[in-house]
Amino acid sequence: MNDYISFFREIQARSKFEMEYEKRHSNKLASKFNAMKFLNWNENKVSEILAFFLNPNEDHGQGDIYLKLFKEELGLYFPYDTPEKVQVILEDSTFENRRVDIVLRNQDQSSVLGIENKIYPWTKDQENQVEDYLKYLQYISNNHYQLLYLTPKSKELTEYSGGKEIEKLTETGKLYLINYEEHIIPLLKEFIKNTENERVRCFLVDFESQLIENYMGKENLDLSSLNHFITETEENIETAFKVSNTLNSIKQEMKNLVNQQMYQVVDELTEELKMRIIYNEQFHHFEIPVFKNFFIKFNYEEGGVIYGLVKTPQYMDSHYDKIYLNDLRNYLGVKFRTSHWWPLFFLQYHNIEHDAAFWIDVKNGTFKEFMKNFIITVLQSPNELKQDL
Repeated sequence: MNDYISFFREIQARSKFEMEYEKRHSNKLASKFNAMKFLNWNENKVSEILAFFLNPNEDHGQGDIYLKLFKEELGLYFPYDTPEKVQVILEDSTFENRRVDIVLRNQDQSSVLGIENKIYPWTKDQENQVEDYLKYLQYISNNHYQLLYLTPKSKELTEYSGGKEIEKLTETGKLYLINYEEHIIPLLKEFIKNTENERVRCFLVDFESQLIENYMGKENLDLSSLNHFITETEENIETAFKVSNTLNSIKQEMKNLVNQQMYQVVDELTEELKMRIIYNEQFHHFEIPVFKNFFIKFNYEEGGVIYGLVKTPQYMDSHYDKIYLNDLRNYLGVKFRTSHWWPLFFLQYHNIEHDAAFWIDVKNGTFKEFMKNFIITVLQSPNELKQDL
């Protein structure tokens, strides 16, 4: 136990030093600035960025260096006579009016590469989606075709999308499963090293940093001294892996603590408001007796934690269309989004698999108080704003 205590104390000391150094020199380092924050970050935008750099004829001015690295690092077959004859197409339409995110064709279409891009692990494929893409690529190619299925490492391709021949297709190379963590992020490091223009290099650095933050956590952006400490001894490496292997069980314990805290919220509100409120831990929603059509709810979605108002199943059946509660949204002062299920929802915590903020707020009771205050605020809103709830 003493070894673990010493290990964590050293980690904390080094982390504190790095944070203080960054704070003291923030005017020169600006380590938190990232141009990607200004973009509408979605699958289309990420595909657009990838296609831009893979196209030798785009305005990055680096010719086919990125395409060459893409081929070499991933071991792809895509011959071409001259870069000028390479064609890169975004959202190439198939026979079934589906769209392959990125398609690369050489001069005579003897070789075709397709890329299906999924930036979120929870995004669902359509039925036979990947299977149809492969058929389309086979049709337009005179000789060789290949589909790269690009996803976060945790996302799996199923027969629902890829058909029953997934294993055979991967063995023959027609279907190549790649991910951001093991393939694209290391590839971007090569892009950066081989870029001659400083402005283009800076853009690629920001793109790489955003992907690292999304898929590996903010802590991975600048931990060189901690990495050095961990790899100093065999004991440190072993301890680091033991700690890492406990994270999943820790997260489950923390989710159990969230449920305990939500029951405490119910007890406290019942006492304070003299109102019987029910918490459903399976669906993480609060049943409010004066609300007939909606629950107050939080949920683990979009890679983080969202909260807001959700329709009851009965109300959803009769009111499938989106319901906009603009007056209540304005009153609450939060930039809530709207879906078919949720008339109001907001992503309060991002990337909880790699970011500690949510788990810390659970531990110190901040999230509990946040949900309690949200419930109170909704309940105490003017009657005309909640009469349809």
